[in-house]
Amino acid sequence: MTRFFFQFAGRPRDTVGITCTDLAEARTRAVQLLAERLAHRPTYAEEGHWRVTVEDDCRRPLLSVTVATVAARGAPREPSLEAAGE
Repeated sequence: MTRFFFQFAGRPRDTVGITCTDLAEARTRAVQLLAERLAHRPTYAEEGHWRVTVEDDCRRPLLSVTVATVAARGAPREPSLEAAGE
């Protein structure tokens, strides 16, 4: 078992240390942690893109899990303004 650290982007003090069997399990756990943050902290989800970096026990970055929200090409910038006819 190896201890991995999960560092959330923009939150240097927001780091979680978790023991996993290998990097594959750590990657899966990173996805789960990020999903939990988005589901349970609405203000965190309003920022537009989110990243958690998986670090080894020496705090070296190994991989990042990134989720981004981007507007579809041609989508209105402010749906509420489009609905109002502005």
